[in-house]
Amino acid sequence: MRTNDIFRTITRAIAMDTQQIQALFAATDIELSDKEITNLLKTDYQPGFEAMPDYILLIFLNNLIDAKRGKKADAVVAPVAKHQKIANNEVLKKLRIAFNLQEQDVRDLFKLVTIELTKSDLSALFRKPGNGHFKACDDELLLDFIEGLGKWLQQGQGAGSDL
Repeated sequence: MRTNDIFRTITRAIAMDTQQIQALFAATDIELSDKEITNLLKTDYQPGFEAMPDYILLIFLNNLIDAKRGKKADAVVAPVAKHQKIANNEVLKKLRIAFNLQEQDVRDLFKLVTIELTKSDLSALFRKPGNGHFKACDDELLLDFIEGLGKWLQQGQGAGSDL
């Protein structure tokens, strides 16, 4: 799936406006104009579409974690390499961290979009690649999770979810 699709879905689900997106990127000295953000949020068949590199999505997710949870005082921030790729499982994991979601919260999010996951199915999504029980998160499951997150936040279960 394109990183633009993930970015667009996340920003819509958590109701982020252009200024909030710009503020997140500004935390790492990335300045994006309103037009640049609009172009990143477009679909690939719309005029002006700009493909979002994986590392930009990764920076966005890392900054979202910092905005939601706060920066750790003793944390050493590893720079994000421009060639770095991001898998759906990593997006899922970073969103879980950003919104401080426990296992039951994640299962509840999936239930909001009529998906029942067993504990073992869920834990397989958060394992490291190479682990014998690792399960890759497909595009549809990631989009369902983000949709469920949006519904969960709208219902007020993500208390303190303002940026």
